[in-house]
Amino acid sequence: MSLKGIISIAGFPGLYKVLAQSKSGFIVESLSDKKRLPVSSTQRISMLEDISVFTLSDDLPLTQVLLKMKETETANPPVDAKSDPVKLRDYFRSLISDFDSERVYPSDIKKIITWYHLVKDIVDIPDPEEAVAETEAEPVNEAPGATSETAETPKKKRATKAKEADDSAAAEKPAKAPRKKKEN
Repeated sequence: MSLKGIISIAGFPGLYKVLAQSKSGFIVESLSDKKRLPVSSTQRISMLEDISVFTLSDDLPLTQVLLKMKETETANPPVDAKSDPVKLRDYFRSLISDFDSERVYPSDIKKIITWYHLVKDIVDIPDPEEAVAETEAEPVNEAPGATSETAETPKKKRATKAKEADDSAAAEKPAKAPRKKKEN
């Protein structure tokens, strides 16, 4: 399992895994107690794979931060999330030397440490090089003789056929004559 499909919901503690999509939102399962609950699409939801940490040069994706925490866990174990802000910043500076201390608040560091403890045993945090190698090694399903530009997925084929059917049905319907206004 990767961080794909793992979300944080504003106002709810912990992390959740997206199981299914419903009419009005999502069905999620808590990573800590495995309880399932519906989440409205109007709630603020953050995908963990889309979160990054502000640094002085470029933003650092959360997966890389979690990977650094995992690599240094034996030599530099994470501090308690309830520690004072100075200890939190010192720990984070030992991981990411150029993080932007003006834009990364102690509450953000607390969240990241808490999230790390939730996902470290459940989620396999891949190395960035391994993730790139896996995406390059995945074969592309193409029709024989088709190029990657012309290959269509089954979903695209259905959408194309539906659009063609709508276009042909629209072409067969006679155009309506404009309504005449009643004269008083």
